[in-house]
Amino acid sequence: MLITENDVMPILKELIKIKTENPPGLTIDAVKYLAEELEKCGIPSEIQEYSEGKANLIAEYGVGERSIILTGHLDTVPAGDESKWKFPPFGSIEDDGKIYGRGSTDMKGAVAAFIAVMKYLKENNVKINKKIVFLGTSDEEIGMDGAVVAKDSGIMESCDFVVIGEPTELKIATAEKGTLWIKIKVEGKSAHGSTPHLGINSIDTAAEIIPLMKTIIPDFKHKILGKSTLNIGKINGGTLINVVPEYCEFRCDYRVVADELRELIKEKIEDIVKSVNEEGEAKVSIEIMHEIPAIELKNHPKFFKVLARRAKQSEDDFIGVNYGTDGAMLVPVYDTPFVIIGPGNIDQLHVTDEYTEKDKVITFANIILESILESFSV
Repeated sequence: MLITENDVMPILKELIKIKTENPPGLTIDAVKYLAEELEKCGIPSEIQEYSEGKANLIAEYGVGERSIILTGHLDTVPAGDESKWKFPPFGSIEDDGKIYGRGSTDMKGAVAAFIAVMKYLKENNVKINKKIVFLGTSDEEIGMDGAVVAKDSGIMESCDFVVIGEPTELKIATAEKGTLWIKIKVEGKSAHGSTPHLGINSIDTAAEIIPLMKTIIPDFKHKILGKSTLNIGKINGGTLINVVPEYCEFRCDYRVVADELRELIKEKIEDIVKSVNEEGEAKVSIEIMHEIPAIELKNHPKFFKVLARRAKQSEDDFIGVNYGTDGAMLVPVYDTPFVIIGPGNIDQLHVTDEYTEKDKVITFANIILESILESFSV
């Protein structure tokens, strides 16, 4: 292996020690640390601080006109009750080949590997005909604002391929589900619970609508991602047991397997709401809370084929991911080819005692480096 434990582990352990929990999502300390690490070997960085304490890091190696982007987010979900952790969540404790800590899997392991790749290229003065860009983003866990800022700065204009280092157990993922979060708001009329006929029960209306929300999911099965899903994750309504509720709302989390299905689902929800408003007494409205597109790799350029071979996978092994990534903000601009691959077990996402396996992080770094060397060396 070209990249060793000593090239990767110190970076990963230091990253875990830097708290980047989101909320509040402050990544500036992690960004400054990585910028200093890259500066040691002569790679300059651009810090995009788009909100106080929230920043992206962009660093480049090479002089090619076209680029390959290696991207990972620096923010993590909160650690939660730290007393329930086997090891301190920001202690970077190594035990039995595992590195424990919040963000170790999601996704500071991949970020450390990408930084090690950048440093190897520079320190060995590797001649390549592509520009290799590291993009470390903020706010991926809430809203993906960092990726949007990077996209709006023009980073995708010269990009030929994006490697998204989210945890996949080093499997090649070529598709990810899209997200559509919708809030359904029902306004009724309050009255005393003993005279419900004098009011308009918003909860009753919501209860009529909820079963319909799943029936509108298109009966389409993606070859990798399977079928679209719905989770009604929150409902709120009413004030007291003896008062007819004048307001109720519930929230729907649709995960769609093809992007055109997002618009189709929205149209069908609008039809349901229109029908209820015409036939019932309650007033129903829709609020789109959040949506990101589904993305899928549509062709297999040379770099992808090399990477898949280095990862020892064929097309029959490719997977899809149910979670969203920054790729959903970056890829659709120019329909840029991409892959999602990274160290870390998927069952370690957002859990207490999160860990990543040391050897998998090192292996990942070498897969990426060797793919770059084989594809772009001159």
